[in-house]
Amino acid sequence: MKFIYYWVFILILLVLLLQPGCQKFKIKPTIEPSAPLLDWQFFGANPARTGNPTTRVELPLEVVWTFRANSAIENTLVLNDSILYFATIDGYVYAVDIQNGKKLAKLKVRIGSTCAYYKHHLIIARRYGDKTLYNLDLSTGKFRWQIDAGDIQSEPVVKNNWVYVAALYKHVDRYNFETGDRSWTFKTQAQLRSSPAISKGILIVGSDDGTIYAIDCETGEQKWTFETAGAIYATPVISHNTIFVGSFDHNLYALDLLSGTLQWKFTSTAKIYHAVAISKKYVIVGSNDYFVYCLNKNNGQLLWKFQAKSIISTTPTIAEETVFFGSTDKHYYGLDLDSGERLWQYETKGRVRTTPIVYQNYLFGASENNYLYAFRPKK
Repeated sequence: MKFIYYWVFILILLVLLLQPGCQKFKIKPTIEPSAPLLDWQFFGANPARTGNPTTRVELPLEVVWTFRANSAIENTLVLNDSILYFATIDGYVYAVDIQNGKKLAKLKVRIGSTCAYYKHHLIIARRYGDKTLYNLDLSTGKFRWQIDAGDIQSEPVVKNNWVYVAALYKHVDRYNFETGDRSWTFKTQAQLRSSPAISKGILIVGSDDGTIYAIDCETGEQKWTFETAGAIYATPVISHNTIFVGSFDHNLYALDLLSGTLQWKFTSTAKIYHAVAISKKYVIVGSNDYFVYCLNKNNGQLLWKFQAKSIISTTPTIAEETVFFGSTDKHYYGLDLDSGERLWQYETKGRVRTTPIVYQNYLFGASENNYLYAFRPKK
């Protein structure tokens, strides 16, 4: 009998460990809501993943505050109404006030995760577990719904009250934002680590076998595919009917959104893991060959390149005339967008894997020393 009680206790303990914490995560906006285009509500700022390239950040920058989490901060920062949201690898989600770096809330989800912001809710996607997708109402601090969406190694996106998720084990799904009900499922041939991007009713996602899929957002039906020669971990970026996505085959591809036709490709000397940054004229991409490349957006011509001391380990971010990115050499860099000249750099105490974001003359980043950094122009 004692043996049975022991295993019942172990089972209950495991169930508790795999469920999110019960503490409240209740947030009130700190200021009047800003224009959505200025916020950073998803990875890449918006469903097309294009960032906010018109936001300006004056150089040089200095650290105005830091925030120390319990463990290393995940790759994605989300920002809305002057509040930063992010997850840590030990299974917490934080909310931090950007004005002073003070913690506003903290929630344990017990497993590494990522999040997206939509209509004062957080969509939290867990990397693995029995329930992996949550809708957290920030007004009440309670979960609206919790579902099993499969293990999620990518970044969710929300558009028109639909949540789109690329799950690791070969399926892309659309869920109702209000109820969590699944609308459709699209099956792939290989695993998915690339995050979906959406523009003009078309979802684009890459897979581990090198296939790029275009899926109708309304019906979940395939529109076209494009084959590369390497796995695709990078998130596609969609700008003016053109898709930009990198592959492990060392190439960056520019494809027509409607047909999948190749417009041009650029070859680096190593794998491309991360999404590109886009401006009106340029495409900026980082590679595992330690280089950041600036390409002509129309034809892929190389305009300049900059070499860091190690792998480019984040997606670049454009802030009007400056390109920001991080490297495993423990630095954040700021380059002149037109020339590639290094204008600014900051050394952290850990490797940098968190993509920097810009907002209201702030630059935010993090490193593996557990710190979140807020930079502003020097006075």
